[in-house]
This record gives sequence, C-alpha cells and structure tokens, in this order.
Amino acid sequence: MKKVLVLGAKGMAGHVVLKLLPQLGSYDVWGIARNIDESDRLINLDVKNTDKLSAIVASHNFDCIINCIGILNKEAEDNPDKAIWFNSYFPHFIESITRNTSTKVIHISTDCVFSGKMGAYTENDLKDGYGFYAQSKNLGELDNNKDLTLRTSIIGPEVNENGIGLFHWFMSQNNDVELKGFTHAFWSGITTIELTKTIHAAIEQNITGLIQITQKNKIDKYSLLQLFNTIFKSGLISIRPNSDYHVDKSMVSIRTDFNYKTPEYDAMLLEMKQWIEQNNYKY
Repeated sequence: MKKVLVLGAKGMAGHVVLKLLPQLGSYDVWGIARNIDESDRLINLDVKNTDKLSAIVASHNFDCIINCIGILNKEAEDNPDKAIWFNSYFPHFIESITRNTSTKVIHISTDCVFSGKMGAYTENDLKDGYGFYAQSKNLGELDNNKDLTLRTSIIGPEVNENGIGLFHWFMSQNNDVELKGFTHAFWSGITTIELTKTIHAAIEQNITGLIQITQKNKIDKYSLLQLFNTIFKSGLISIRPNSDYHVDKSMVSIRTDFNYKTPEYDAMLLEMKQWIEQNNYKY
C-alpha cells in the first residue's frame, strides 16, 4: 500500500483526489488543508507554517505528495506576493525537503503558462504566458528524474460555494439566463476525476519529469458549454455563440513513455455527472 499526502485537500482538484484515489488502487491517503475538520488522516494546517509541514513530512515517510495548492488567476494578479509564494516557491520547497528521500512529489501545473497565441503547445514550447498567474506557475514547475509535474487544465465540481472554476460558474447560473460561449477560445483539458485517474496511472508507471495531460482533440468554449448544458441542465440554458475572443491554449504531449489514453469530452462529463450524483454536491 502506498502512503499518499494530498496538499490542498479542500480545493477543486484536491478534494476529488483525496476521495477518489483510494478507490483506484491500494492507497493510504492523507490530506492537509486550512480550516478543515481534522480526523485521523486529515490535518488542519496552513502550509505557510513550513516548520510544522516539514515535521509532518519527515515523520510519515510518504510514498507520494500531491500538490494541489495554487493561487488562481485574479487572486494571483491582485496579490503577487501570494502568487509567488504558493505557485513558485512552495513546489520547490516540497521538492527540497523530500530530495534525499524516496518520496515522489506530483505537482499540478496549468495551460496558462502559455499565452494562447499559437495552440497545440508541446512540452518543449516556450512558456510565453504573461501576468503573475502564468509566470508564477511557470516558475513552480518541477522537472527532474524523481518528481513529476502534470501540466493540464481542469474542470470539476467544487465544495467551495465561492469557487471560480468554469463548471462551478455554469452550474450556478439560473436556467433562464442567456450565456455567451466563445467559439474561438480553445481548450484541451480534463475533469478532476480524470486528473485523479491520471495521477494513479502516473504513480503506477513511475512517470517523472514534466508531462502534459490533455484530450487530443481541442474543443471551443461554446461547444464545451453546450456539453455542460446538455448533460447537466437538460439543454435549458440559452447559449449564444460569440466570436469576439480569440485564444488557443490547447496542448499536445510529445512524450511516448506514458501509457494512458484520455477519454472524449462527453465521456469525461458523463462520468463527472455520475460522481456528482454519488457525492451529494449542492448543484
């Protein structure tokens, strides 16, 4: 059995990883988050208390630490100091305190390290994203022979009522609204359920370095919202196509050593719907 620590266990990615990973394999999963109700495997801790975090890591001999902590777009731009600490410094801090151990750090990065001017970005392309979010996430990526950065973009349900993710925003809309869907804004990401499955596969196959986890066929945001509407809202929301905004942050992976195939978008979303129904989200 592998002993795993999830950092950011209340966030959009972290809470799913915490709950789903032990269903996928033989894992003893622990979690750390701020303002969380403690139990035998949940620790209430602000990770800026690095002395206490270091002591926890040193005393538990984790096989894997999954870093799901991140300061997101607007908060990063409004609070550059927080963005630099959490997005840039912190992943390298975790790497440094586990460097001479067998503990693998798995860090989650973002397609926003790219500007979106080109599309179909590979692992070797120049990270030309601008702003504190893009640049702080860029600096936080780990690329070595022991640890792993999963560069991706995720959608999924949230336990935080004030969450800012695209799916949470959509599900919070009334059925009588009319939304804009950008027909020239392209995406190639995955659900948080699929992210957890990818993490499991990467642990099983001992993948290291940096790899992009994507759906091989990009989708525009208008079509993605239409899928949300069909699967989760019975087509009740009116979505108007809009071609004003142009961006393409789609990614492809040129690595050939990871044996895993990401499902199609509709399959991922249907699986996410089942997960939501089974886990009593407030949607």
